[in-house]
Amino acid sequence: MYQAGADLDETPQSGVLIGGAALSALALFIEPDAGCPGFLGDGAADGAADIAGPAFGIGVMAGCPAAWALGGMTGLEGLEDTGRDLTEGLILTYGIVGAFKLGVERERPDGSDSMSFPSAHSAAAACVAAVLWERHGAAAGAPAAALAAFVALSRVHTGRHYPSDVLAGLAIGAACGMAIVEECDEACDGPGRGVRMGLGFDGEGIGVILR
Repeated sequence: MYQAGADLDETPQSGVLIGGAALSALALFIEPDAGCPGFLGDGAADGAADIAGPAFGIGVMAGCPAAWALGGMTGLEGLEDTGRDLTEGLILTYGIVGAFKLGVERERPDGSDSMSFPSAHSAAAACVAAVLWERHGAAAGAPAAALAAFVALSRVHTGRHYPSDVLAGLAIGAACGMAIVEECDEACDGPGRGVRMGLGFDGEGIGVILR
């Protein structure tokens, strides 16, 4: 994972980060001081926005390691590899986002706290989309990217973030997801990297093996 962090300055990750920084800076100059809460209206999008928060908060934090563990225990290497990359990508993403939040201390549009920049939910959604696209192509990545875009919009709609926050988050998450997959492709041949999980049997019963 350390190598993935170092790979953020390589192409195409660096291009994503630079582009995201430029768009975020532009949005910073034109966005309203109060943000853009409620801009999606009161229809179905409003209801979906309420779901997006927990789904790409605690939902992905629990779901990605669960996919990794399930893949290891069932021997489904594709699921294990994807779950591992998602988990490591999120760890890297949250680490970078958390450092920015503590350093910038930007107040949220709704005034709830000073952890607005960048958006962790947007970053997590973009990381998931990047990993799925790199691992499984556009068939999985494109819908995930569209969902990540909606997550970003929902965070602005609910008054939790400014547009500049979510643009920065999307760039960070996408770059981290791409870097994690690149690290695996360079560092291992098959599913040998990281923690492996499986089921073990002996005369006394069944257990989970970590190696």
